[in-house]
Amino acid sequence: MPDENVNKWKQKGHLYLWHYIDNTRNYPGWNLTADKTFCDSFADLIQRMLVAQYNCQQPLMITLPTKKILGVPNNQGGQAGWKSPKTIVLKHLKDKIADDYFFFEESENTAILAVGRQNLELLKGCVLKISEGKGDYSIEIGSTQLWFWWML
Repeated sequence: MPDENVNKWKQKGHLYLWHYIDNTRNYPGWNLTADKTFCDSFADLIQRMLVAQYNCQQPLMITLPTKKILGVPNNQGGQAGWKSPKTIVLKHLKDKIADDYFFFEESENTAILAVGRQNLELLKGCVLKISEGKGDYSIEIGSTQLWFWWML
């Protein structure tokens, strides 16, 4: 059953999500950053999901990273090839799922990130750190990594 409070949430700001297709030895997995407006908006979404009674999900629009953003991890001087989906669907699973559940899958234009309660709170904390200028660290999501980067 959909949660009305989660469904009323509207994305604000810009989310950037990409993975490198060149020089994957550096920063393997996925890379994420966001502007402060998105970070605050995301924190609001997480709070709504945490108090939702049922499983819930929300698609997030991804903005293509700029040269300035790609210059922060500076993979091959910011020139390493990369790929980015158009959306990521964040799913908070509550039924018969461990609190530390993490699942990430990518299709051509959409990524899916499904999480239990503990990892939803972890994501919230990591994204809020971006707005504090913190980054250059990763968390494990199953068999992949998710890197967080600060904004310039």
